[in-house]
Amino acid sequence: MRRWQVLLAAGAIGVASLLLVPFESLVPEPIPPFTLRLLAIINPALLTAIALLVGELTARRIGLGAPLVDAWLQPKGALAILRRQLPPALIVGVAVAAILVLYGITVGDRLIAGAGAQGASASFDLPLAAKLLYGGIVEELITRWGLVSLIAWLGWRVAGRPERLPRAAAAVAIIAAAGLFAAGHLPLLFLIAPDAHAGVVVAVLAANALPGILLACCTCGMGWRRR
Repeated sequence: MRRWQVLLAAGAIGVASLLLVPFESLVPEPIPPFTLRLLAIINPALLTAIALLVGELTARRIGLGAPLVDAWLQPKGALAILRRQLPPALIVGVAVAAILVLYGITVGDRLIAGAGAQGASASFDLPLAAKLLYGGIVEELITRWGLVSLIAWLGWRVAGRPERLPRAAAAVAIIAAAGLFAAGHLPLLFLIAPDAHAGVVVAVLAANALPGILLACCTCGMGWRRR
């Protein structure tokens, strides 16, 4: 089995988890729920496939990889890599989770309540399986494996194709990908809360961009590294 096959299988499972999401609660048209859910996963499936292809074509050229997956496919000692990646991932994950929980119980609910959320949209929530599988796998494949690799590869080319990926190019790729990822949540925000004001928008952008930046900087998740 090759790396792209592992990532493709993981991405397919993550996309399939969206079939559990009650999208019909957001759409007033009388469309059969399962049909609507099938239609809703078309774009994520296409984006995942494109991200996998882009990452496979660009990451290796600039020395980026998925060390844990690579080690799992070869007798390189995946446990040793996991020991190296897990501590910073846990530290950043716990810190970000604490900030988000504190934000939610202090000002988050009041901001959303005043943003115009109504009816079923106000109580719309993703099932836990979709949060873990889609949010934890698919969004990482699209953002980290696809976007970061592509932007870093472009930066590497602009820098004259040096032997090693410049730190500046890596930093720009991480921040730009996190920003695009965060902005991708705005359509759903405005669907749920059409009158969302600047405070809510900024909170959504920060909450979705900050974890990606911190985790990528700690070489967690997909484990970006320079060879």
